[in-house]
Amino acid sequence: MIERNPQDAALFRILPAQEPQIGVTYVPSQFAVTFTHNGKRYAFHTLTKQLLEADLKNAAESNIGKEALIRGLFLVPEGKDECAYYQSVSALMRTYYRKQGHRAFMILPTFGCNARCVYCYEEGMKPISMTAETADAVVRYIVETQAVDPVKINWFGGEPLLKPDIIDRVSEGLQKAGVHYRGGMVSNGSLITPEIIEKMKGLWNVTWAQISLDGCERDYIARKRYVGYHDTYRSVMRSISDMSEAGIRVIIRCNTEESIWDGVPRFLKDLSETVVHKKNVQVYFSPLDHVRRGPDAYAMWEKILDARTLIREAGFELQMQLGPKLHFDVFHCMADAGSVVIGPDGKLYPCDHCDADTCFGDVFRGTTNEAARTEFCRTDRIREKCRACPYLPCCTGFASCPVHDADCRRIRELYTVSLLKDFIDRKTITADGDDPVC
Repeated sequence: MIERNPQDAALFRILPAQEPQIGVTYVPSQFAVTFTHNGKRYAFHTLTKQLLEADLKNAAESNIGKEALIRGLFLVPEGKDECAYYQSVSALMRTYYRKQGHRAFMILPTFGCNARCVYCYEEGMKPISMTAETADAVVRYIVETQAVDPVKINWFGGEPLLKPDIIDRVSEGLQKAGVHYRGGMVSNGSLITPEIIEKMKGLWNVTWAQISLDGCERDYIARKRYVGYHDTYRSVMRSISDMSEAGIRVIIRCNTEESIWDGVPRFLKDLSETVVHKKNVQVYFSPLDHVRRGPDAYAMWEKILDARTLIREAGFELQMQLGPKLHFDVFHCMADAGSVVIGPDGKLYPCDHCDADTCFGDVFRGTTNEAARTEFCRTDRIREKCRACPYLPCCTGFASCPVHDADCRRIRELYTVSLLKDFIDRKTITADGDDPVC
């Protein structure tokens, strides 16, 4: 038995040891994922994050390494309610790490946008924008409720760069109040200029930006439907290169469905030829919501996984939307972590979907409906289909989460096993004295 990745250090300090007991029947944990790679058997614990080169089934039926597997939670007493155990561990970790106030603020200066994306989940919202009065109230609210230093400020929309004056006003207000901040921006990239990049690096302190580029130019034009199109496809790519050169990490998100997939190689070729400074640039593909919920979800995720080779060949880093993290995630999303979304009208939401029934207050009066927030963020309700899932610790515990995936268990298995195999290969290469291949 060889340990390829240790247990998460924080969990190791907090979890009580599971000592072997005489007369107890032990069975493989529901969180133990097993697979074969290069003729060897492996077991990965999705809760503790320990990865072993071991034959779990054989060990469970013999005494070879059995005690170590019991202590490592790979083998558990027969009949143990592991879903309840995970919930108790998760609650303990949340209590340990949660702070009073907010860790991060996602600010939406506007619901307006210069694109009319065919897939926009904010369609139907009034394109209102933040006023100077509301921006000043946002500053006061952040000063009163921030939980960490520096605080994270992330800009979203609509298209946030339609309102650079509001971003200026909030940033200047925070500086005057002595608040240290840093963060990022989600944008379509069409309004980025050298002057905007200077503000990102300076006053706004934007360290990362997520830019949506949805396929090759043909598909990009058809899907983004800009109000006035002027070679935006290429200009966005050039701006990505400029941001990377300026030291801003750029994450390119390609919202994906079957109809654009034949243009993906062309898209990556264009990106590679246009983006000169690739060092800080990552690329990932994300299926659109109707694809994630539909019967072809698994097939699309398979294609996205296979596209890793194309991304590497284009010279970019991978940004994986799914797959195992080799540390325990205490919080799975911004709502889970106690962050807050601030709408253009100053209303407060736990999630960037900004559903009206989840609004729990505003920046003028603070929290006025804690029950709405608490109800949305409850982690004591787990969907029935998730209770026995081996990937429960890798996924949100929110029964009210608006994101739904069809065939999610098989998709998680596909990504987890594939990326663990990559991890094993990289560790092997490193052990041989060469640089790991990412």
